[in-house]
Amino acid sequence: MKKLRAILCIVLALSMVLVFAACSKDSDSGSGTESGKSGGAKIVKEDATSASAGKPNSSAGTSSGSSDSSSSDSETTAPASAPEGTADVPADQLPDPNMTSTALHMFSNLEEYYNRPHEIEKGSSIRLLATNDVPAYTPWNATAETWMLPNVYEGLLWSYMGQVTDIRPLIAESYTVSDDYLTWTFKIREGIKFTDGTVCDAPAIEKAWDFYNQASPASFNNVHLVEWKATGDYEFVARLSSPCSYFANTVTRLYILSPTAMEQYGVNDNRSAIGTAPYYISSYTTGVEFIFTANPDYYYYDRMPVIETVHFSIINDNTTKLMAMVNGDIDGYAFRALESYYYLMEHDFDGTLLMSNGNCDPLFLNPKTVPEFMHFEVRKAMNRFIDFEGINNLMYDGMGLVQKSMWTVGSSGEVPFDGFYYDPDEGLELMAQAGIDPKSMTFAAKIIDTAGDFFVTIQGQLDKVGIKMDVEPLEPEANFTFLKNGDWTITCGNSGYADSSPYGPWTFILLPEHLIRECWQDLYDPELYDKMKEEYNAMTSAPTWDEMLEHCHQLTKYQQEDFAGQNGIQPPYFAAYSKDVKDIVIITENHVLLLYYLYY
Repeated sequence: MKKLRAILCIVLALSMVLVFAACSKDSDSGSGTESGKSGGAKIVKEDATSASAGKPNSSAGTSSGSSDSSSSDSETTAPASAPEGTADVPADQLPDPNMTSTALHMFSNLEEYYNRPHEIEKGSSIRLLATNDVPAYTPWNATAETWMLPNVYEGLLWSYMGQVTDIRPLIAESYTVSDDYLTWTFKIREGIKFTDGTVCDAPAIEKAWDFYNQASPASFNNVHLVEWKATGDYEFVARLSSPCSYFANTVTRLYILSPTAMEQYGVNDNRSAIGTAPYYISSYTTGVEFIFTANPDYYYYDRMPVIETVHFSIINDNTTKLMAMVNGDIDGYAFRALESYYYLMEHDFDGTLLMSNGNCDPLFLNPKTVPEFMHFEVRKAMNRFIDFEGINNLMYDGMGLVQKSMWTVGSSGEVPFDGFYYDPDEGLELMAQAGIDPKSMTFAAKIIDTAGDFFVTIQGQLDKVGIKMDVEPLEPEANFTFLKNGDWTITCGNSGYADSSPYGPWTFILLPEHLIRECWQDLYDPELYDKMKEEYNAMTSAPTWDEMLEHCHQLTKYQQEDFAGQNGIQPPYFAAYSKDVKDIVIITENHVLLLYYLYY
């Protein structure tokens, strides 16, 4: 693997007639700003392990775990250090004075965040790189394109800085929830318009949800939403058939688009992508560029856009991306290539480098296709045979983050487990207890190319103890069918995990009818499987966020302590920005750059 990295470095060096110099990661990965590094770059590193302790207290709005879901402006209090000139701004539209850099959000400079301007700077523009092309960009057609959605679409509520415990009113001015958690009443702000001029009142929102339901009925069915209607010009009511603890979080992503545009063009036409957000898509050239323009009539103080025009160039080649940054053709971009990071570190980059980690990458074992995995001792032994720290050092030069759980470090679903560690001698003892000779185990891991290096490394580690695991490439388009049919043997992936939806994976992987079956306890421990189903039913019917999380955590404990789901590595993630770009705020779990905070 190191030989492969050396080859890649040489190719990149030749292509730019430059020489790369390796640099080791500082063992202290605490958050903060470091100066004096090579090239004078300002480096901001995220401390994911301090996420829980570093989460700010809510200064306004409503926690999704609270049973009292009223969130009117009159009930909130302004931050202790409210910016000057904000005396007339509702408290829920002010920044949180306790905000810190954690696993879920990262700032280049907190002072810049608190003191940023709150109006469009006429004529200002910035050029960035799109994470990927998005040919169809209405939200139900671009669900995976998270780099775009929070910047150009809005819901009735929003998650402040991506925090699941700080859900605030947005298009809705306030909301209340009935005692049985079935009726949600939203008071809509007056004066909001879609960027096509359509008034965003309660009747318009009702029509917008009608169209959303037409395009993506699962988005409504999955949260037990059965009725929604305008009960006045500025009152909107949603009714559920049964409580849903994550309904408030879901509402933040039930984006509201102009019903006028959808009536005219249909739900799947890009011309229908008209919202109320800080930015709108003013131009798109397939495979070339997106242009976002600041909404001149935007209404929400804390999300006021500053830069008028944002160009997103679409470039696929890593070397071309890096050279665009070096040559000043772009002002910032996100990347994963360690070689690009090393180059910027060693060649006088004088801007801001952000460094964090990607999402969770748990490992799953399939006893349906590998009978030896039926044995608890064998599943546990597999964990003892895999040196995740060694893989991290080999693949990511130690910059990745070895998980303590199946799920992302510091996130709402994480349940740290001290049973995950490397000890091949103990693993061999476990195999002996099960009466299985490692040399008798032979199976193939069919994987997509992006996971190739990871599985080849595991292959080498298992080979040392006599287990033969072949690695066979799988076409990406066949991956879903392959997983759905349960034909795989060993796989890694987050199965839809997000901090805002820790329940999400279980709705994909647990039950026989689910899309990707990854829990097989019914084959070897039916009693445990019944307990897991009980927790699943309790989780999906829980009325509050905290209650849901208790059952979600118990499911994770069952899966981890059974060694059917194991830890993995969160790979490193980087972003580079010109020194002139201020107030860089990134939700690091999904690496979304919040455009409305940027300024020069």
